Amino acid sequence: MVSGEPEHLIIRPPSEHRSLLVRVTRGCSWNRCRFCGIYPHLGQPEYSARTVEEIKRDIDILRERYSSFKRAFLGDADPVEIGVDQFVEVLQYLRQVFPELNRVTCYARSSTLWKIRAEGIKRLASAGLDRVHIGLESGDLEVLKIHKKGQSPKVAIESGHWLREAGIEISWYVLLGMGGCDLWQQHIDGTVDLIRQVMPDFVRLRRIWLYGSGTGIGPECPLWEDIREGRFKSQTPEGTVLELRRLIEKLDDVPFFLTCDHANNYVRVEGRMPEERQRMLDEIDAFLSLDPESREAHYRAVGSQI
Repeated sequence: MVSGEPEHLIIRPPSEHRSLLVRVTRGCSWNRCRFCGIYPHLGQPEYSARTVEEIKRDIDILRERYSSFKRAFLGDADPVEIGVDQFVEVLQYLRQVFPELNRVTCYARSSTLWKIRAEGIKRLASAGLDRVHIGLESGDLEVLKIHKKGQSPKVAIESGHWLREAGIEISWYVLLGMGGCDLWQQHIDGTVDLIRQVMPDFVRLRRIWLYGSGTGIGPECPLWEDIREGRFKSQTPEGTVLELRRLIEKLDDVPFFLTCDHANNYVRVEGRMPEERQRMLDEIDAFLSLDPESREAHYRAVGSQI
């Protein structure tokens, strides 16, 4: 009889709210993005990898507790970082213990996937990985460098192509406001270019949200220093809505599912592209046609939240 408590994830995608959660790593192995800092903010300042034996023990405990699960999610931020051999062993064991699973997913960094190359990605697919959630954030190289994302458009494109070739679904996350007031157009246009080149299965949009300043809870996001010293000028609320519209408007012939599946989006649209593109544009335009006072009241009501 296995006893004890499995380790709990700090973060999982909204779409994985009904998934079995298995912790492979703790925190983020990169942990240098200027706009982020979420793991330190939530009490996980250091990255560490769990052993395969620890992870298997948790899987056994979860099997004891749950009679059936259809989906599983492996975390934290970049579990493939433990190594292809180790991650494959975890995937195979999870599939063995939970044979009823029809989908297994994880977070991954494009740079980590790029390092393991096409052959490593094929091994992940063969072991049973169905989908990866990737923080693309932006497709513009200048914006990525400002935020110290640690990847380039080239890395995102090549790793994306290898994922598609292996049959692993791609769920990209894009941050509205990533370019601030000054670089917002090239931020969106570069992102559109990458979506066209890779054609991910999902594009999930949320608004950049900076942790810490003024809350008194946890360390603050590094980007606050750049804002105070004038190196980064934050995008306006309405600017993020215009970014969303520009992205949808320019993607008139690329098939993927677009969703604003986070509470901090000022305008939340979703639908299959390009079939539902015009409906989403109409919804955004209907909001933008409201009088300025109504729009400002809406922005204040939404506020900023995780």
